[in-house]
Amino acid sequence: MDGIPPERMVTDSWPALHGRPVLRRTVAVGLVLCVSAGAALVVRGVNALTIGRVGRDTDRDRAERLAGLHPSQHPGAGRYYVPVGAVYTRTSDGAPVAYLHYRLGGGREPGLGEFLRTYDLPEPGPAAPLPPDLAAALGGDEPAEAPELPEAPASETPTARPSATSTVPPTATPTPEPAVVASDPPPTDAAPDIAEGPDATGDGDPEDGTPDPSPTPTWTPTPTWTPTPTWTPTPTATPSAVPTHAPTARRIYVATVPGGLPGAADIYIRATG
Repeated sequence: MDGIPPERMVTDSWPALHGRPVLRRTVAVGLVLCVSAGAALVVRGVNALTIGRVGRDTDRDRAERLAGLHPSQHPGAGRYYVPVGAVYTRTSDGAPVAYLHYRLGGGREPGLGEFLRTYDLPEPGPAAPLPPDLAAALGGDEPAEAPELPEAPASETPTARPSATSTVPPTATPTPEPAVVASDPPPTDAAPDIAEGPDATGDGDPEDGTPDPSPTPTWTPTPTWTPTPTWTPTPTATPSAVPTHAPTARRIYVATVPGGLPGAADIYIRATG
């Protein structure tokens, strides 16, 4: 108000501060510090509540992840490129398909060479026509054809692993032939006893005491049979080709900008999975 000094207006509600400028400044500084501390606590609380939460996954993130160009798939690459056009949709049979368009300015800005090094991509090959659905999805001024990168499908090759319901063909163990174990033969060095006098059968010569020759008994070995070993089947797992995940195909086209800066290019990508 006119004619009223500023300090008078401030001290009207604080009568104890009237005529004490040092105390007034102290109170003002304390109020500022309290407000600042309160604001810092509010910010810290918001950060504590939101830290660790994953942001909303957009179609651009899904398209980049399907094409293998998402920042989370290339840790430590140093630089990530943001597509100017990204479409994520599904085919009639339900398979996901992604369309991406990167625009590289070249010159002082990163160009085609750094883009290929960042994502570990080969140099472009011969020109090939762009898929019709790519141009229809992006809806821009895509060329009819552009050099294509000679790249194989970005997914893993299906590997064979043993099936849980594999058949186990039996493998028989051969049965050995019975072994014949011979017992100890009778001693051959023992001379037959010669009885003096007439032979017990009455056929010998009683005068010279020579016994009548008799046939020597023949020794026959007794065969001993060994037990037949039990048959044990040997399990043999039959591998079945089971893919680890659905295959993903990626096609990348590079269209250089005529008359543009060195490294300037438009990159079009179509990825299916």
